[in-house]
Amino acid sequence: MHEVSIAESLIALIRRHMPTNGKLIRATVRIGPMHGVVSEAMGMAWNIASSEAGWPAAQLNIITPPWRLRCVSCGRCWAPATVDEHCVCGFTKADIMGGDEFQLDSIEVDCPVKHSKRRSTAGVRARGRTLKKGVNHEHQSSNC
Repeated sequence: MHEVSIAESLIALIRRHMPTNGKLIRATVRIGPMHGVVSEAMGMAWNIASSEAGWPAAQLNIITPPWRLRCVSCGRCWAPATVDEHCVCGFTKADIMGGDEFQLDSIEVDCPVKHSKRRSTAGVRARGRTLKKGVNHEHQSSNC
């Protein structure tokens, strides 16, 4: 079950982008089908890892982009049902153009709001939306 190590790695990556005293509300990741991640297993692994990180209520949104292939012979690009689908031209070799993505798209963070000492609202928390780009391991050799 490699989902546990993926969840732990996501937590480590998120920590590097979190503001001081921030609380994670939601993380959105893009994981292509090539990685073989099972959504239910990832959800369970995320619940454990986020709880251990101190964010028990943090949600994980998983976006699964489709496979995208490009025929080596005719150059046709398509989104097959499976990665071993052949091109309509009959050629059996295709380059993978998508479906191997693994990217932290965004995080939503709850941060304390800093107030001046003159105001009596010190300690009030406001929900702020912080979007941070993560590391993109997406293979993009051409636009399909």
